Amino acid sequence: MIVLKFGGSNLRNKTDLEKILKVISMYKEPFIVVVSAVNGVTNKLINALNNINDLDVDDFLEELYWTYQSFLNEENLELKERVYVIRDLLLGTKLIGKVPDFVSDQIVSHGERCSSLLLTYYLNKNNIPCIEALPEQFGMVTDGKFKNASVDLINSEGNLKRFFDQNKNYVVPGFYGIHEGQVTILGRGGSDYSATSIAYCVDAKRVDLYKDVSGFMTCDPKYVDGVKPVRRLNYDEAAELSYFGAKILHHASVDPARKKNIPLYIFNINHFESIDKPDTVICFNDSVAKTIIKSISFTDDIAVIQFKGTNVGRVPGLLGQIASALGNEGVNIKSVVTSQTSINVLISRQDLDKCQKITKKMKIAEVEDIQYKTEISLIAAVGDGLLRKHGIAARIFTAVSKKNINVEMISAGASEVTIYFIVKLTDRDKALRAIHEEFFKGVENDENN
Repeated sequence: MIVLKFGGSNLRNKTDLEKILKVISMYKEPFIVVVSAVNGVTNKLINALNNINDLDVDDFLEELYWTYQSFLNEENLELKERVYVIRDLLLGTKLIGKVPDFVSDQIVSHGERCSSLLLTYYLNKNNIPCIEALPEQFGMVTDGKFKNASVDLINSEGNLKRFFDQNKNYVVPGFYGIHEGQVTILGRGGSDYSATSIAYCVDAKRVDLYKDVSGFMTCDPKYVDGVKPVRRLNYDEAAELSYFGAKILHHASVDPARKKNIPLYIFNINHFESIDKPDTVICFNDSVAKTIIKSISFTDDIAVIQFKGTNVGRVPGLLGQIASALGNEGVNIKSVVTSQTSINVLISRQDLDKCQKITKKMKIAEVEDIQYKTEISLIAAVGDGLLRKHGIAARIFTAVSKKNINVEMISAGASEVTIYFIVKLTDRDKALRAIHEEFFKGVENDENN
C-alpha cells in the first residue's frame, strides 16, 4: 500500500478537492489517504474553546457545517450529523465553564473527522471507491499525553495490520490517536506523523506528502532571496531541520519512516506533474552535498534559562534535578549547554511563564542566580558530513561575524548533521542571509541540493 497525506492547505475550497481527485486518480496501487482538517477549521475549534462562555453553540456548528457544504454545493445529512456530534460536549463544557484536557483533544481533532467523511464521499461520488476509517476503529494507540501525544507503534502495528485490507482504499483522519478510549492529539501539524505512523504499521511502500510548498529549500524563501530546492535528504537531516524550525514536516514524523526505511516523497500539489516527480525525497542515504550544508532552518520559539553559580558545572546530579523539575510539569527541554559557572537550558518560548513559576520554587544551594534570555532566535545549519569536513563551522561564524552579529551560544556535536547557534532576534535575518550567501551563492544544484 501507499500512504498519501493531504494537509489543511490542500483543503481551502472546492477547487482543491478537484486537485486531490486528479492526484489520487494517478495511483494504481491500493492507498490509505490521511487528511487534515479543512483550512482554518482547527483554529475555529480552538477559538470556540477559548471563548466557551460566550459561544453560541448552535450558531457555531451551523457555520461549521456551511464550511463543508461549500465544498460540495449540496446538502449532505451524514456530514451534517458528523459536524453536530460535538454539540453535547460543547454545551457541557460551556455549562461547567472550563475545558478538561480530554474534551479539548476530542473537539480540536473534530475537523479531521469531518474532513475524512467529506473526502470519502467526494471520492466515491467520482468513481474512486474508498472506505472511511477512524483511529478509534483501527486502533492507533498513543501514550495518552493530551495535546501532544506520541504514537505507540508497537501496540498499534498489530491493530492496523488486522484492520486494513491490502486490496482496498481508505480515507482516515490524521492528527490524533486513542488511549484507553480517549482521543489524544499529536500536536499541531500532526497529520504528517499520523501518515508515517500508519505507513510503519502497514509496511507501506512509501509515504507521499502533499503540501502547498515545493518541499525543502536551502532556506525559507520568506526571509532569504535566491533559495534553491533540496532534492534529497536523509532521515537525520530531515528530522533536524524539522526539529529546528522548518515547517515542512511535523518534528516527529521522520522516526516511524526511518525505523522501516520507508521513503517520504514531498509534493507541491499546486505544481504537481507526476507521482514520480517529487520535490524532495527523504530516505536512507549517506550522500553529501557539494556545499556540505543542505539547508538552514531557524526557530523563534526559543528561550534560555541560565542557572548560574560558581561551581554548578561540577555538582553531580544538579542537571538531573533541574530536568526533573521541568519535566514533571510537562516542559520539554530542547537542549542543554553547560559550563563551569552556568547551566543553560533551552526551552520553547511558549513554556517561559510556566518555567518561571517552576524555577521560583527550586531550592538549589549551588545556584546563585537564574536569568532568562528571550527575544532570541536559534539558527541551525544542517547537512551530512558537516562535522567531518574541516572548516565548515569556521565559514559559518566568519560569515556571521562579518555582518557584526554577536553569537550568544553555540552547540555542535549533539547531532552529526547539525550545528546550531543563537543570535538576537533582530539579527536573525542578517545571519540567515550571510550563511546562505556563503554556502549557496553561485552554486548550481546537484542531485542532493
